[in-house]
Amino acid sequence: MVTRRSFFKGTGLGLAAATAVPALLATTARAQQAPAAGGDAFLTAIAGYTFNKFKLEPALEMMKKADVRHLCIKDFHLPLNSTEEDVAVFHEKCKSFGVAGYGVGPIYMGNADEARRAFAYARRVGVKVVVGVPFEMRDGKRVGSAVLLEVVNGLVKEYDMKYAIHNHGPDMPELFPTAVSGIELIEKLDKRIGLCLDIGHELRAGIDPVESILKYGDRLHDFHLKNVTAATKAGRTVELPRGIIDIPAVVRALRKVSYTGACSLEYEKDMDAPLAGIAESIGYFRGVADATRG
Repeated sequence: MVTRRSFFKGTGLGLAAATAVPALLATTARAQQAPAAGGDAFLTAIAGYTFNKFKLEPALEMMKKADVRHLCIKDFHLPLNSTEEDVAVFHEKCKSFGVAGYGVGPIYMGNADEARRAFAYARRVGVKVVVGVPFEMRDGKRVGSAVLLEVVNGLVKEYDMKYAIHNHGPDMPELFPTAVSGIELIEKLDKRIGLCLDIGHELRAGIDPVESILKYGDRLHDFHLKNVTAATKAGRTVELPRGIIDIPAVVRALRKVSYTGACSLEYEKDMDAPLAGIAESIGYFRGVADATRG
């Protein structure tokens, strides 16, 4: 068993050296397939929502300091109505910091037009993963939509993209609170429709995220990495080594299901000044990956 004490003794906390920078801009769509540092098939990345208080350039500067090369793009950094020229400028800016986008989202979509717009946007951006939240309105609330998922089922075939439903935990009980709430709606749909499993929200909903990884590994298309203080709605996001989720067990489970997507840190603590927490979390995750390998 890797304890926090043995981990720090054996590996130290720091910003581990990353693999060589993948070819950027023209090969952004391939970036998601590059192996992680140390030999794992999954990527170390950052979810764009982490930087919702920052414009693109300072966000990229923080990624460079933390030596993270992959980003799930949020529309506050690259709007959904961006032109091909806007996208080219965006990629060039990312390239200057050694960063490549591997996916887009989460994108909330409430009808077929919004779903199609999201896929067309992802194609312009040059990525193959759309993190989405398909909903319909009922009694003034957004509720996960089986009807819209039928539309998405056609779009993943048309665009040959993966679609990953983001779970929201107990904060939004009608809108995919858990992994299984998504699986129930997609189990008969194209396998390219799957999950963006947020392990913090999963635990806050009272479900062990390790079990969810093992159960639904074949439908994991994206992954939000975080830790929380409690397995209840009151649980708060904290630095990765400081919460109650067993991160070594998470890493082992990802390997067991042969996960090849991104592990995107979604850091929601200290969002006005997140760099220290990002660095601690990324360093810990890489150290755990190294210490549990073999």
